[in-house]
Amino acid sequence: MTLAVRVFLFVGVVCGTAVHAQTWDTVRALQTGAPVKVLETGGAEHKGTLAAVGADSVTVRTGKTEVAVERSRVRRVQVRSGARRARNIAIGAGVGLAVGLVVDGTLGTYLRNESGDQLRPLFYVAPIGLFGGIGAALSPYRTVYRIK
Repeated sequence: MTLAVRVFLFVGVVCGTAVHAQTWDTVRALQTGAPVKVLETGGAEHKGTLAAVGADSVTVRTGKTEVAVERSRVRRVQVRSGARRARNIAIGAGVGLAVGLVVDGTLGTYLRNESGDQLRPLFYVAPIGLFGGIGAALSPYRTVYRIK
């Protein structure tokens, strides 16, 4: 099995894994001070640090104010994760490497016959940078609660 096929299969498995949101108990287990994003059913979004979580509400500290949102009005709670951003960059770079291998093996063969090897590094650097950048631009937040 070639490296490109292995990378493609790995990325497919990682990206295809379903992420299921948890129950309210998962929100209650969050550490106070964790960076969170709370989306209300009406569409309002509160971004800040977790101040408190109770059985029927969540309180978010946004700057100098605290906003309490009742559990019945919470649509989604997300926690910021630095590891998630690194994972997204790694997946994007892996996809870029696979694209670079395919382009080098197809179009690159033709271009090397016509102009030599001076463009060959570009076939790898450009897609890795492009897809790694796309991965970095994806959300670093992980959903821990979502209403059904």
